[in-house]
Amino acid sequence: MGLIGRVTADREARIPLRVRLGEGTERDVDAVIDTGFNGVLGLPTRLIEELGFARVGRERMLLANGEFHFARIYRAIVDLEDRACSVRAVEAGEPLAGMGLLWEHELCIQCIDGGQVDLERLS
Repeated sequence: MGLIGRVTADREARIPLRVRLGEGTERDVDAVIDTGFNGVLGLPTRLIEELGFARVGRERMLLANGEFHFARIYRAIVDLEDRACSVRAVEAGEPLAGMGLLWEHELCIQCIDGGQVDLERLS
């Protein structure tokens, strides 16, 4: 069985994710599915600091508005469909699930208020 999320009244498809730094401190977040984000995971700075993620670098990113931005890169663990995945996370205004996280999954969205969002790993 895959991961199940919901479409909000603001027309955002969201999926629940658990993010953590190894064993111990973890947080559950509702991440907006952002197919325009080629990265894996975007997290608010406040959450990155709370969980104590170590910075592993910085990367130049092209934003949707055409501007370039340097983003700090962190190492995080995401529990996705009963699997722990070590991923690269960048600072973002809100939790984002990018195409890097969705890769090799089937995504089905019922585009209505409260619609179901299904994410299932391709075999």
